[in-house]
Amino acid sequence: MKRLADLIGSSVDQKEILNSARAQAVTRQWSDVVGDFLATKSTPDRFYKGTLYIQVESPSWAQELRMREDIIVERLNELAQERLFKNIRTSPSPMSRELRE
Repeated sequence: MKRLADLIGSSVDQKEILNSARAQAVTRQWSDVVGDFLATKSTPDRFYKGTLYIQVESPSWAQELRMREDIIVERLNELAQERLFKNIRTSPSPMSRELRE
């Protein structure tokens, strides 16, 4: 019989789990990364394999973040003190869709 730890260890990339935990700690400082105003229009949602997924209030704010992607990624990595973040992806938040309907 296999131990549960053996099964989990083989199916879960432990490095990715650690990176996700580090990313979560960094994204708690979102307003320091993008500024107070942009932080009210966007929220980090999840991190996966170097990509930070961000919920935004509207497509125009998604465009604004994409135009600032290089700066945002640089600031995130400075806070992480390592090259953890590679890019960002934006999508409208479920809340913004509800407000438009």
